[in-house]
Amino acid sequence: MPRWEPGWRFALTVAVAALVAAVLLRRRAVLGAALREVTLAMGLWAAWVVVGGLTHPQVAGAEARGRDVFRIERWLHLPSEVPLVRATAHHPWLAHVTNNYYLYGHLNVIVVLLAWTWWRHRPAYPALRLQLVLLSLVGLAMQLVTVAPPRLLPSLGFVDVANSYGESIYGPYGDGLAGQLMAMPSLHVGWAALVAWTVLRLGSGPWRWLGVAHLAVMTLVVVASANHWWLDGAVAVAVLALVVWVVDRLPRRVPLAAPVAVPAA
Repeated sequence: MPRWEPGWRFALTVAVAALVAAVLLRRRAVLGAALREVTLAMGLWAAWVVVGGLTHPQVAGAEARGRDVFRIERWLHLPSEVPLVRATAHHPWLAHVTNNYYLYGHLNVIVVLLAWTWWRHRPAYPALRLQLVLLSLVGLAMQLVTVAPPRLLPSLGFVDVANSYGESIYGPYGDGLAGQLMAMPSLHVGWAALVAWTVLRLGSGPWRWLGVAHLAVMTLVVVASANHWWLDGAVAVAVLALVVWVVDRLPRRVPLAAPVAVPAA
């Protein structure tokens, strides 16, 4: 599955250019705000690529820590991921759905969440953005300690589901995208949990449970594709809970609400 992945230099260049443009166009509220969001997004991407490059060569320690996670899960009596992974790998249609949800259900859904919150619940947007940034940065900091995902440990019975069907965004280790050892915590699950938490609080009616459904599906997908351990998702949710707790206790700033017209005297 060929994809173009922008490097950190490209991402950082776009972030700096967007920041400069945002300063120059600060009088145009909507355009300036959009440029600031581009700055933030590309800055986070640049950080992800840099961390991925740093962790990419650290295979030996990552494999040992991956086996440690496997042993801790057995000690906690968590169900083994192996049967779920093998069942997914043996059904092409299920593997295809799983691989594509892993690919398209991560960034795209968080973008939709940000757009929906900006448009429909503007006062809640600053807190959501800060939660996303803190969750991502804490996750990246933790991922500097490399942990191999299940798919890189075939000796334990795992199968690289996406790679076996030619649908992997990573490819074989050593030839594919850097960042394959950044498994703990799972930001796929962390971002999905943020979607669930936000939609559940801000939404109304039965639609507010769509975020919870997305979290449940994403958790199954990352495990069934052998991209993450159960504990990767659990740690991500714990980090999100801490981030939400911290953000809720920060001093409130002026919300990003639309300006209210004041009638002339």
